[in-house]
Amino acid sequence: MLELKILHSLAKVYPDMQPDEKAVVSRGSMLLNEKYHFQVAYRLVDRPQSGISFRFESDLGDALTARFVECVPCDLTVPAGFEDVCEHPLPGLMPDILRPMPPVLWAYTQSWRSIWMSIDAKTYDVAPGEHTIRLIFNDGAEVSAEFTLKVIDFRLPDQTLPVTNWFHSDGLCRIYNVEFGSEGYWRVMENFVRVAVNNGITAILTPVFTPPLDTAVGWERLTTQLVGVNVLPDGGYSFDFSLLERYMSICDKAGAKYFEISHLYTQWGCRNAPKVIGTLPDGSKRRLFGWETDGTGEEYSSFMRAFLGSLSAFLKDKGYFDRCLFHVSDEPDWSMRDQYAKGAAVVREFVPAAQIIDAMSEPEFYKQGLIQTPVACLTSIDRFIDAKIDSAWGYYCCGQIRTSNRLVATPSYRNRILGCQLFRYDIKGFLQWGFNFYNSHLSLEAVDPFGSSTAGGWVPGGDPFVVYPGPDGSAWESIRLVVFDSALSDYRALTALKDKRRGEEGSCDKCVRAEISEEFGLVNYPFSDFKTSGEELIGIREMVNGKLQMVNGKWQVASGK
Repeated sequence: MLELKILHSLAKVYPDMQPDEKAVVSRGSMLLNEKYHFQVAYRLVDRPQSGISFRFESDLGDALTARFVECVPCDLTVPAGFEDVCEHPLPGLMPDILRPMPPVLWAYTQSWRSIWMSIDAKTYDVAPGEHTIRLIFNDGAEVSAEFTLKVIDFRLPDQTLPVTNWFHSDGLCRIYNVEFGSEGYWRVMENFVRVAVNNGITAILTPVFTPPLDTAVGWERLTTQLVGVNVLPDGGYSFDFSLLERYMSICDKAGAKYFEISHLYTQWGCRNAPKVIGTLPDGSKRRLFGWETDGTGEEYSSFMRAFLGSLSAFLKDKGYFDRCLFHVSDEPDWSMRDQYAKGAAVVREFVPAAQIIDAMSEPEFYKQGLIQTPVACLTSIDRFIDAKIDSAWGYYCCGQIRTSNRLVATPSYRNRILGCQLFRYDIKGFLQWGFNFYNSHLSLEAVDPFGSSTAGGWVPGGDPFVVYPGPDGSAWESIRLVVFDSALSDYRALTALKDKRRGEEGSCDKCVRAEISEEFGLVNYPFSDFKTSGEELIGIREMVNGKLQMVNGKWQVASGK
């Protein structure tokens, strides 16, 4: 005999923990042009172990899918001292992978497992109205549960907020044993880009040169360089953009809105140049620049001017230039300001300042005119908000534990809350460093993402990636990725409500944003040390959906919510 519990998408079903009764649901609502998720947890109650079957019935057709939630090992959940924000502080197995249904399902008495249900109204046409979804299990005796989904006849606007999760090609090449730039690479890369775009990621990291990110000094990551560099007999340079054009074309066809040109100088202050491979006049190839290169020296600066001039001309010719975001150096601190200023000055000779984005924690870079679009970590973003830097983006990584984040052992509401916060504070974009980083600390060795969620023990589990490399080049989503997408849908829904009210009231954008933030309690969600729950955030979204519902040409709150 099986015990079933239908849970909302912000519950995590750990094998060694009882599901939270507060997460039990029987109905929900969604808008058009978004995705909705819930899950069903199950366990045996009358014997230790059994193979079981599962099927579902509904009128939603291909829009409704079921995936099995598979657990991953985690040896570092959160750093010591942060256990209070963690659901499962001890190392163990954490629910994360959303994999295709296995040929045999197993159920146990001593542990819970779950199946993830998704309704995709972005890809498929879904009729407005109520839809009943029946979930049917059989362990020798049939048992079922039902969930009612209300689809509201309101289409969410497309996402315009720039969002990037850094796309790393080296791990894809290694795991699938394909050469960068080969047909095998393009097939895998397109699969992963499509999954990124389908989950709200609108900007794709574009490695004009091998990204100088998370690489030990003197060390090299696998070469993933899209721009061919030819050294001319007179010492000048010519450039081949054919691989770059194909990469950008694939991203464009997949729906990406922005191209994030990889960093033109090393991390932490422009001290050195990224690895640049070039072809000499005799046809041989060698590294032209790298760790041995003075990043702000005359030789590399001269190369940068030649490169950026040619790159800008190519991008403008193809119609991509205005959709590009450029990086100088990642996370410079204030002691590196002189080097950063020199590198940024070279880039600004060819790129409008508003199109240059870099992660940083010090508002002085903006105040001194060194950057117009800073990307502030969420633990420092209040300093940018207080300084009225309205162009700021936000980001989080392994150091932001008490802010929103998407770790495997922390509650999913800490992931989902981001959409409300980005809306409340009118943050202009969002960045996270690991869509698919499958390396260890400083890329000193490769990591199997199915075996280590912590980059070999370096960072809290889940920080380095949100997709898993499935068979045949397929990208398997994680719970964390689809919840992140739901957060971005929350942002879109709140923005749609704001725009509707502005049109009705003629009020200013800032005034209506503040009004909505007060009405739905978003004022209680600072970036750090907020208090909420999955049930609270889902309740807010249900209320917003109700406000967006239109019946007989009039907006009204949905009934029964």
